[in-house]
Amino acid sequence: MFNYKKILVLLVLSSCLFPVIAQEISVKATIDSTVMFIGQQSKMHLEISGPTSLQYTFPTFPGDTLVNGIEVLSIGKVDTLENENNLIHLKTDYLITSFDSGLYYIPPVKIIAGLDTVESKYMVLKIMTYDVDTAKVQIFDIKGIQKPPFVLGDYFLQLLLFLLIYAIILFVIWLILRRKYGLSKAEIEASKPLLPPYVVAIMELDKLKSEKIWKSGKNKEYYTALSDILRKYIQRRFQINALEMTTDEILALFKRDKNTQSVYQNLRQILQLADLVKFAKTKPLENENELSIMNSYLFVNQTKIEEVKPIENQIEGIQENQQKDVESDLSKKDVTSQNDEMKKYQPK
Repeated sequence: MFNYKKILVLLVLSSCLFPVIAQEISVKATIDSTVMFIGQQSKMHLEISGPTSLQYTFPTFPGDTLVNGIEVLSIGKVDTLENENNLIHLKTDYLITSFDSGLYYIPPVKIIAGLDTVESKYMVLKIMTYDVDTAKVQIFDIKGIQKPPFVLGDYFLQLLLFLLIYAIILFVIWLILRRKYGLSKAEIEASKPLLPPYVVAIMELDKLKSEKIWKSGKNKEYYTALSDILRKYIQRRFQINALEMTTDEILALFKRDKNTQSVYQNLRQILQLADLVKFAKTKPLENENELSIMNSYLFVNQTKIEEVKPIENQIEGIQENQQKDVESDLSKKDVTSQNDEMKKYQPK
């Protein structure tokens, strides 16, 4: 009776064996020369063919030793020689040498293919020595220890560190000498010849007027610059710290001084409007901007002097003028109190 079960089993087994046969893996290991002298180098070629679906791993010999006595100097790149019909052909080279004569038996080289391990065939390598005629060979003594040649690059870091330390030392010495014998920045600036304060103020006002930055909506910048010009002029002209004083303090001084009462209203219009624009964000009219620059010119021209005098000399001049003025309502006591008030704002 025909057994269907046996036939079915045979068909399944044949179908399983077919891909195994189709995917046969082969490994080949060869050496360029199986006989070489001590110290010579040769290449061992390792090739493998198999299906592309597997992953292949070539051996890396531990300790760079193929077998005891044969050294592996380098391992080449893996090259793909063929890749068709779902088969792949890989090849790599190992550069080997030996320094001991003898006949070496090289066991099969193992390559991992997927989950399996495939081995090559056995190989034999013979290392020969040179024949030396000791009668003709001249033997020399061992050379002594020699100093290595001088190379500047070997001392680059030391040289860089030396130059850095040297530069720091020079910088410290320069700072000490500058502090001991040199002039400070303030002293250097003070030693420079300066233009009269009214000349500087007029020049800065001319520049500010020509720019007309208020027409582009920069009112705050305009009044900040205008206020700074007048404060710097007042500081140099009257020798008081106008840059550190408030608007009310400056106006109070000019209101008490009889000689400056004529320019008080002009200065008051400029400084108070400048404060409103800077701090209250007030938007002045076009004529107010032009009035401010005109009043600034008037204030400078009405209070200018050709030479900047210390505050003491200015106060003495005021006292002399007040003594000569018969119609003056200020007494000597009032002048003294005014002098004390002005000295309070002198730079210390």
